[in-house]
Amino acid sequence: MCTGKKVMRERTNTNIKANTERRITIFMAVFALLFLVILYKLFTIQVIDAARYQLAAKKQYESKISLKSSRGIIFDRKMNSLVSNIVMYSFAADPNMVDNKDSVARVFADIFKKDKSFYMDKLNSKNTSFVWLERRIDPKYEAQVKDIDFSGVIKLNEPNRIFSYDKLSSQIVGYTNIDNNGLSGIELELNEMLSGKEGYVVMQKDGLGRKRPAVEYPRQEPVDGNNVILTVDMNLQKIAEEELTAGVEANNSTGGKVIVMNVKTGEILAMHSINLDGSSQDKIAEITDLYEPGSTFKIVTGAAALEESILSKFDVINTYGGEYMNIKDSHKSSSMTFQQVIEQSSNIGTIQVANRLGKEKFYKYARDFGFGITTGLDLPGEVKGRLKKPVEFSPVSLNYMAIGYEVLVTALQMTNAYACVANGGMMMKPFIIKKILAPDGTLLKEYKPVEIRNVISKTTAKALTELFVGVVENGTGKDARIENIKIAGKTGTSQKMVEGKYSKSKYTSSFMGYFPAENPQIVIAVIIDAPGAGEYYGGKVSAPIFRKIAERIINLTGLHEFSAPENNADIVLTSNNKVDNTSLNLVNFDISDAVKFLNENEIPFEVEGARKNAIVVSQEQFTDEKGNRKIKLVTAGANQDDKLNKDSHVKMPDLRGMSVRKCIKVMSTLGIDYRVNGCGKVTTQVPEAGTQLAKNQQVIINCDPPGKF
Repeated sequence: MCTGKKVMRERTNTNIKANTERRITIFMAVFALLFLVILYKLFTIQVIDAARYQLAAKKQYESKISLKSSRGIIFDRKMNSLVSNIVMYSFAADPNMVDNKDSVARVFADIFKKDKSFYMDKLNSKNTSFVWLERRIDPKYEAQVKDIDFSGVIKLNEPNRIFSYDKLSSQIVGYTNIDNNGLSGIELELNEMLSGKEGYVVMQKDGLGRKRPAVEYPRQEPVDGNNVILTVDMNLQKIAEEELTAGVEANNSTGGKVIVMNVKTGEILAMHSINLDGSSQDKIAEITDLYEPGSTFKIVTGAAALEESILSKFDVINTYGGEYMNIKDSHKSSSMTFQQVIEQSSNIGTIQVANRLGKEKFYKYARDFGFGITTGLDLPGEVKGRLKKPVEFSPVSLNYMAIGYEVLVTALQMTNAYACVANGGMMMKPFIIKKILAPDGTLLKEYKPVEIRNVISKTTAKALTELFVGVVENGTGKDARIENIKIAGKTGTSQKMVEGKYSKSKYTSSFMGYFPAENPQIVIAVIIDAPGAGEYYGGKVSAPIFRKIAERIINLTGLHEFSAPENNADIVLTSNNKVDNTSLNLVNFDISDAVKFLNENEIPFEVEGARKNAIVVSQEQFTDEKGNRKIKLVTAGANQDDKLNKDSHVKMPDLRGMSVRKCIKVMSTLGIDYRVNGCGKVTTQVPEAGTQLAKNQQVIINCDPPGKF
């Protein structure tokens, strides 16, 4: 019995010991496993993910603060700042470094009268070390915020863009967003140049929570943006904006456009648009909005007809009593001279001339004048318009295009076409950026005038200008007249397209003009959209606005700025100005024009040769017996024939650039035997200018081939 109990006790002890050992083994295994897990975790933290945890730790006490660059200034051509910068306070925060977010949110909410939650949402932002609390605060808050000093809250000086003259030229200059990046105009076009380059500084929080620049990170200073000088004249811009605004209001119009350009260089001196139809007021409508120009587009037909020698201004054209193929004239007549067709803006007469010209040549000249292609102006958003190719013409397209329908143009395209004629037939590339300057004033880039193409000859340009002068003095543009100043221009009126149909009550009224006509310097385009005050003809709506702008420009600057004579000028100069006799060149002028000019300018002269139906072949300065300086003009004509025959030779004139018609006139007048190859303008001649010609020697004149584009 005792033995049995003993055995039982021994078995029990054995089991207890075994269980204990088993528990110890399991415990040791679990402990070992936990140790291995901990060891692995430590290895991961210290080795594998060390860089990530170090970066996270640094974010708790380090932040990178941007240092804003100062945006470049935009000036007008006379160095008046059109837009500049002012410094305004902004507040930002690093959510990781703000110790008392509730206090910060409460203070800002009290000052700026906003809900506290607005700021708490910002301060509780995750995965960021930078949030804006307030940007570019109103100066009225400066006294209240000057003492703000919270851990993690940063006060920054931010430049803010402001217009110097109450938004004068704001469409051209353009706008920036809150981050000072360009949104439109020059601000967008030259955003990179104007912006400069931001800098930065790295801030660290020490053990007491104070923020200090990190020693191990160098401070990167910002680089200010470059400055820009425009071709715009602030004074002319002010005039253009004021008169356009007054004109739109007076005519109860939905808007309008105005452009002032230097015809010699292509520089935009002023440009502005008004849009009251619900579209953006900030867009540059002069290059983005398309319209059918109406009669101002007759410049194409007129120039082409004269250049191709299809007719002269005195040729009579059948105008069918003022109605032809459902097209009517406001001035009804059975016939008109070409001069009257232009002066009275006859649609019927223009159509007859265009049909003589033909669609191929019409298209060529329209294209050469820059329609259907962009001008290349250095502003964003320019469109090319719509010019049908001859293969796209319907049976009536030429008729309607000749009078400014079935073609879509921009205001700048029309302006540049008239500037081309004013510039003697040479088309210039319009531009509005004049210079780029570094912040220290160093010239980085200068934009020069660029010649695009010679569209028509100087002779044709002169003849067309004379016709446009007639428009103002005798025709539809009388309301553009200015006392003692010759204005050349053309009126235009076109029906607006409304819901796919031409409206009988909504029109586009325009006037394109330049001055002084004798030596053009300035071209002004005025386009009024949907005038609603009764009058709608361009001559009654837009021409008076042109006159007011031109008068103010002349009164401001003085006529002398626009009438300086040029060497070899093909257009006779105004009689109101003193002429430098030494630079005057009247060679190849009709003697009647030359004599008229000399008499009007009280310049002493003598004529050797014919005074009628003759060409000036040479001129020289001489001093008469009384010691007076005079000009001697030698002509070739009826009275000169004997002299030429006796001398048996004459010098070969320079014919390059002349139209075929003028070339033939000069050759015939000089009694030179000639052969002409091609048509259009003279490109080369054999022999060269200045060569002494033998009696009966034939010369070869080579011109542009027919249809050359």
